[in-house]
Amino acid sequence: MKRKICLLLGVLPCLTFAAEDMRQLVKMPLEARAEMRAEMLDFQTALNVIIADLGDGKFADAANTAEGQIGLSAMGRHRNAPMNARPGMHMPADMHGIARGMHAAGSDFAKAARSGDLAKSLQALTAVTGACVACHRSYRTQ
Repeated sequence: MKRKICLLLGVLPCLTFAAEDMRQLVKMPLEARAEMRAEMLDFQTALNVIIADLGDGKFADAANTAEGQIGLSAMGRHRNAPMNARPGMHMPADMHGIARGMHAAGSDFAKAARSGDLAKSLQALTAVTGACVACHRSYRTQ
């Protein structure tokens, strides 16, 4: 019995990797991919700071991080980059819409966080993370 379980456990990862990735492939220059990846890592860091601030009751700090690093104020980061380093120029319209929605959700969260209401803040934060999930579940760049 143990042998069958070990054999099965050895095969399962292969089955997982063999599954076809159904997400839409978005082709973009390496420079644009690198910029987008760096920006997403910055968003992850900002989300971590925001969650820590909420846990510490630092609602204003969470709001400032959200607005400055994720919200509408953070849009245009690639504005002065060469065309091949601008991810938005290579995104399908729906993907771009998700990205713009995430920025708007970041600003909406900032407003909610400034209220000092934890439940309201967390509910608003799910719109930000929901945009991340929607995009990563729908699109890939490699």
